[in-house]
Amino acid sequence: MSEDLLLELRDLSVSIVGKKETLPIVKGIDLHIPRGSIVGLVGESGCGKSMTAKSINNILPPFARVTGGSIIWRTEASGEVDLALLKEKEMRKKCGTEIAMVFQEPMTSLNPLMQVGEQIKEVLTIHGVERDNKKAKDRVIEMLSKVGIAEPALRYNAWPHELSGGMRQRVMIAMAMICQPKLLIADEPTTALDVTIEAQILSLIKELCRNNSMSALVITHNMGVVSTLCDYVYVMYLGSVVESAPVKELFNNPCHPYTRGLLSSIPHVGDNPEFLHTIPGNVPDMKKHFKGCDFCLRCSDDIKQCFFEKPALTETGAGHFVRCHRSLGA
Repeated sequence: MSEDLLLELRDLSVSIVGKKETLPIVKGIDLHIPRGSIVGLVGESGCGKSMTAKSINNILPPFARVTGGSIIWRTEASGEVDLALLKEKEMRKKCGTEIAMVFQEPMTSLNPLMQVGEQIKEVLTIHGVERDNKKAKDRVIEMLSKVGIAEPALRYNAWPHELSGGMRQRVMIAMAMICQPKLLIADEPTTALDVTIEAQILSLIKELCRNNSMSALVITHNMGVVSTLCDYVYVMYLGSVVESAPVKELFNNPCHPYTRGLLSSIPHVGDNPEFLHTIPGNVPDMKKHFKGCDFCLRCSDDIKQCFFEKPALTETGAGHFVRCHRSLGA
């Protein structure tokens, strides 16, 4: 199986390191991204999804550190490399060329003082992919066209504030794709977009992955995005993976109460408009330490064992893993 994996997180832990204490925010997760597949990482805000993604690119905030595990990257050119051990200069060579990222809010990710075409072209020149100015500009215009921007030659000279939210997100995708990376990390790529533009952006990511033999890791809290886009999904809660499965299997047979709660929160045509299912309570503070299951205080299906023993992540079927005493027949 490892030969087919592009990226593998092995027992990855990320912590906020302070002067007086170390606070774990990603707790020993395993995550696999096969070549040519789209993998989803889903969960509520504050569950550690973005920190997991940023650890891959080594762009964690100054107070955060990878404190355990490894990030194995496999390519024909470099073989097997642990990204967690690379120095900053070595990692920067891979970011943008082999691994690219689309951030959650394009307006704060784009430089307001640069025309969008020049920002995309800068990626080519910094990584030495294309130093000829005219050829670089032509490649940028071609990429703008590929991501569905009308009149790309005209939009090349546009400023970020002149574009709509959907157009800015397409610019961010063009910037990520310009060096033809092997892995695209999309962190909440459709959060600020309306449903029509959201569908277009999701379709675009799927098409780019298929046409460029590229893998993708999609970070989201939206189960609808997962069902539309992903091949396999990891459900994350309070820094741990609580369930993972192929998308169809997860939707047809959700085993963890948290996963069932997320799926039940999706409104359906014909539902009572006066009632929308929610998961009781909120994601606990990361500073709180639970002797038992992290989800037990919000779970309506708990048993005595949940409060004093942490469940292990166990395979219940082909490629389907769950971390729950009740689901495992305890």
